[in-house]
Amino acid sequence: MWHRFRRRADDASTRPTPRRPPSIGMSASFSKDGAQGFRDLQMTRLAIFEANPAQAKDMIAKAQAAFSKVKTDETVFTKAEADLKTPADLANKTKPQAATTDAKPTSKEQVAWVPVDAQLTLGDDFVATPAKASAVTEANSKLAHGDQKGALEKLKLAHVDVNFTMAVLPLNKTVADIDQASSLIGQGKYYEANAVLKSAQDGMRFDVIDAVAVPQATASTDRNRACADDRQHDER
Repeated sequence: MWHRFRRRADDASTRPTPRRPPSIGMSASFSKDGAQGFRDLQMTRLAIFEANPAQAKDMIAKAQAAFSKVKTDETVFTKAEADLKTPADLANKTKPQAATTDAKPTSKEQVAWVPVDAQLTLGDDFVATPAKASAVTEANSKLAHGDQKGALEKLKLAHVDVNFTMAVLPLNKTVADIDQASSLIGQGKYYEANAVLKSAQDGMRFDVIDAVAVPQATASTDRNRACADDRQHDER
């Protein structure tokens, strides 16, 4: 699980280590039942791999129970799959995109998604000034109450460069896959059940929001203007 603030790792070895705020943990707006159900799904696959049918039956039952609660979870939202990122999209974010002809087109149909994990990443150049540290603390509080938009707005106003990413699963497909896997396990068809659960895991997508408050070029321009104004004032 990675639901906490993290710094982006690119070029970290060549950068000076900035001061950090005292506490930057995050209680993000994802589904606790969904997160637990996803862990139970993974544990079911592990039990199958270790040839432990009793544990597989126990864990798949827990996964079903968790996702039955998710159906009424307030964190569930609708969005087209085409508007989300795949694991490959995130992995290739900093790499040149290779042309592919066999890529499966994503759907524009609105789908119900359940967030099962979240991460809020601070920019490499983050320096914990009192104002920014306070903004991070207030953003944590808003995220704890499910106010993702309010948290990002608070960070933007404080000129904190952040990237918010939620790991999400298609609710209806995941529930159907877990139910099918449970039935297969009950019939002793563990190989088939594992394949269905792998399909459920592979359905994970990522909802990414870039919230860069002040582009570097703009910030630099503003500083230059301020310096110029100061010089003009002094010359007078």
